Amino acid sequence: MPQLRPMTTEPAILKLHASLARRDTPEAVAEMILAGLPPGLSGAWLKFSLRSRIRQALKSRFGWSAMAAVFRAVVPMDRQVAKAQELALLFLHAEIAGPEVGDDIEAFLARFNRLIGRTAGQRNFIEQRHNRAARATMGLTLSRRRYGKLFRLACRLEDRLAQVRKEERKYRLLLIAKSGLASDLRIEDVAGRFHTAAFVAYFSARMKLRSEFTVQGQQKPFDDLAAALLKACEGDVDTNWYAIAHVFPRADVLARLTDVQKGALLGRWFGVLKETAEQLRIAFDRSQIALDTMIVKRGDDSSTWNLFAGAWNRARDHWIALVDAMGMNRLFDVMLPGKVLRLMAGDVAYWHRSEGGDVHPDTLVWRDLPKPWLVVSGEVACGREQVERACAAHGVDPKTSGWSAPRPRTAVAAFKPTPELVHGISVENPWLAHMMRRLGVYSGQPLREELLKEILAP
Repeated sequence: MPQLRPMTTEPAILKLHASLARRDTPEAVAEMILAGLPPGLSGAWLKFSLRSRIRQALKSRFGWSAMAAVFRAVVPMDRQVAKAQELALLFLHAEIAGPEVGDDIEAFLARFNRLIGRTAGQRNFIEQRHNRAARATMGLTLSRRRYGKLFRLACRLEDRLAQVRKEERKYRLLLIAKSGLASDLRIEDVAGRFHTAAFVAYFSARMKLRSEFTVQGQQKPFDDLAAALLKACEGDVDTNWYAIAHVFPRADVLARLTDVQKGALLGRWFGVLKETAEQLRIAFDRSQIALDTMIVKRGDDSSTWNLFAGAWNRARDHWIALVDAMGMNRLFDVMLPGKVLRLMAGDVAYWHRSEGGDVHPDTLVWRDLPKPWLVVSGEVACGREQVERACAAHGVDPKTSGWSAPRPRTAVAAFKPTPELVHGISVENPWLAHMMRRLGVYSGQPLREELLKEILAP
């Protein structure tokens, strides 16, 4: 194949980069790629493999989707900060600067605490609140009632800040679970590299597809359009393979990285493993998960568990691939934490059994192995031999299934249009999907009859 010249389409690259933290459909990303392909490209192969494939993918697109194109972000503390500033001005006649660029909420809370003479962490309203004499010493002339109001507000600010930090960690792990380290890529990593931006954006969009209510398995992200885009990257001398490795750690991609780049990614992914391990430990200790079936039951927080399980498995997958690429496979002999199985809805499990299926063998391997958070922390030993022994006991190939070796990532799936989903159920029309979601269809709750009457009213 002839060498392709580097392409720079900055407006298109900016749009593609912005999609990395969003949840645009693959068709929407394909449209960005098609619009950004410069005219008059030489080479019949590129024209056929990219333009015609993208146009074929766009034929099935409605033009809009009823599903959200963004992940639900953490609600900032703007309202609480504004209230603290308002009361400080009203009660103390003091202006307190809000968080600026480069400043964080912790610094704002520290300024507010200094203003009322409170030490961070003080919560005892009786013993740790200053009396009139102590307030006078600090120059606080406000009444006990007003001082108490500010003290309680500071406590609530601390509580809300702790919740925000917790949600921020979950949000970051959600993005990792869905698309690896794609959202960590800076615009500088893809600037002037159209092929790189196109592959990373499209492949990450494929990874972010919502789960369907099915027993046939979910769509695989590496489809024929992703393969064509990767092929275009191979013909571009300016391709940033380090950026591609953030989402697609196939052996041939990692082989193009320097040892420093591999080591950097290895360290980042092991950091994600350690962070996720702690969250999994907390979630597991708070639950009574049925390890034999992994079927969700009343009282299980399946959303949180599955989020952490997804982040763990993504990080583990990349970590194993990088260890293998660096020739450090002997590490697996002494430390090889297992996968974490997701909780399954009871109706999906029933459907699977009605079709003649049974508990997935991976579930039993996960049950028999030491829990991954104990392995990462060094509390329990688990190496390749133990993993392969557990796999053999349940008829699982440890290498092809990803338990003890990197996934090959060579299979190419046929492109399928992104379905409109209502609680995992495919609906043909996005407008109909929107109305069904509003009515509560497939939610397991009674239909909102008052809304139905409103819709059907003449």
